[in-house]
Amino acid sequence: MKKIIIILCILGIGAASFGFYYYHLPRKGVSGLNPVEIADAKVLFDEFMADEGAANKKYLGKVIEVFGIVQSVNTDDRGSMNVMIDSENDMGSVNCQFEKQSKMPEIKTGNSVLIKGICSGILMDVVLVDCEVVTKK
Repeated sequence: MKKIIIILCILGIGAASFGFYYYHLPRKGVSGLNPVEIADAKVLFDEFMADEGAANKKYLGKVIEVFGIVQSVNTDDRGSMNVMIDSENDMGSVNCQFEKQSKMPEIKTGNSVLIKGICSGILMDVVLVDCEVVTKK
């Protein structure tokens, strides 16, 4: 019985170590990856609102580029940045999440941007993660 408990403890510690390692593994980002789609923020948001299942099949987990007007820019206490692109819909917008980097891009409210990221679906907003700015005006 003691051997079984010891083996289970060792397996548990191994599983916890494995999970900890993968949780803290840095993300690779989207640099050098080609987008499967380039979409206007309004069109992207409207597709998710019209048929979330079809939009998930088309975009979920894929690299896409989204363009539109910056609605707001927020930085959190971890150093990450969220850029909201206006979808012209009161229900939500496109939330582009930038992970903490040594130099965050300068993006201003009201500017036009083209941002590349990985679509992770819709909560209240369509969410793109691991984003990078392609162009800004």
